[in-house]
Amino acid sequence: MGLLIVPVPAIDRLMVLHETMALRIPPTRLRHNAISPPALAIQSATRFQIGKLRMLLPTVVLFGWTVRSVMHYYEVSGPWLCGLWFWVAAIFFIFVVFNQYPTLQRITTDRPASASHAAAASANVGPLTARQRLARAENAWRSSVTLRHKMALEHPKHPKIPFFPAQQLSDFGKYPYTLWDFFPATYTCPHDIQRVGRLGDGGKWVCGMSLYEARKAPETIIYSFGVNDESTFEAEMLARIPTAQIYAYDFSVTKFGPQLPASYLSRAHFKQVGLAEKDQLDREPQFFTLKSLMDENKHTYMDILKIDIEGSEYAAFDAFMDSLEIAGTTTLPIGQVMIELHLVDDEKVNFDRFTKWWERLESFGMRPTWLEINLLAVTLGQGKTDPRCVEYVWINAKDEKSILLQEV
Repeated sequence: MGLLIVPVPAIDRLMVLHETMALRIPPTRLRHNAISPPALAIQSATRFQIGKLRMLLPTVVLFGWTVRSVMHYYEVSGPWLCGLWFWVAAIFFIFVVFNQYPTLQRITTDRPASASHAAAASANVGPLTARQRLARAENAWRSSVTLRHKMALEHPKHPKIPFFPAQQLSDFGKYPYTLWDFFPATYTCPHDIQRVGRLGDGGKWVCGMSLYEARKAPETIIYSFGVNDESTFEAEMLARIPTAQIYAYDFSVTKFGPQLPASYLSRAHFKQVGLAEKDQLDREPQFFTLKSLMDENKHTYMDILKIDIEGSEYAAFDAFMDSLEIAGTTTLPIGQVMIELHLVDDEKVNFDRFTKWWERLESFGMRPTWLEINLLAVTLGQGKTDPRCVEYVWINAKDEKSILLQEV
């Protein structure tokens, strides 16, 4: 009998072969399921159509047997019967295949835009350059700025928003944020970020520490304001960065803390002066602006600035930015900043003042890449205390001299 029998597994292999050729997926990857998610999604859709085809195959067989049964009932017999049955079944099978083929072809060739984009991306994925990582970070930061403005405008007392508007549980639903939530660290460090100095108060986070360690030239210029008697940060930076030169200032002490070994003093320069918004030569000890101190050291650029001056940071930075604007400079000549921000006088520094100061720094290129709340400012107080001291790390997105633009 000339019955056409096409095994279902053979059809399945045929369709998978077509799918493999269309997607350019090696058969070995198919066997081991080593297929990217977009290709896997397309394969699933194709298998759905194959399932439909497999469901139609019994229809072909049933149709053929129906024809044969009708002929047998009417006692139609003869050698030509098998040939007739074969051609009827074959023509019906070809009709089914051609009817389903455009659907299969459309799925495997006309991929959805998202799947094709993802497949292309997965095919071209490689290590991102530092500039590419910074570009992604810039997009994330811009989104956070938009959300910042939106959240501020929604407050009924804008721009006179309290730093900590939710003072009891019933306020949480209306104001589920503090000042610091308006300024999150949404700009990613493009390299490693490491803790330097002791754990707890005094230690700092440094973006790209491994790059500074590997640098052979030129000198790595570091300014440090607010030494007190704790110099583990300065000691570790000098120990790990052979090119480091540290210029430290603190009006309240006469020298570095005992943590700094004498062997590093040739690269560690201390002066008992303070940082302020203007030079104050009649004070004792004297105070200077950041620009005056850089001019004295003949520096036009510093790689790292560490600053902890108990609330004087706002006026000091404003004075420095004023001097840059007078000189026609639009980029802060600093690679990155480790700063502790203090909320000590709400009359002088309120929400509006803080926001304008922060966004002025952003206009000069500074981006927040890390923050750490100083919980000692909370736990050392009597009773309930707001978190008024926060450590930030800013990196300069507009700085073409920055070592952070280098590749590892």
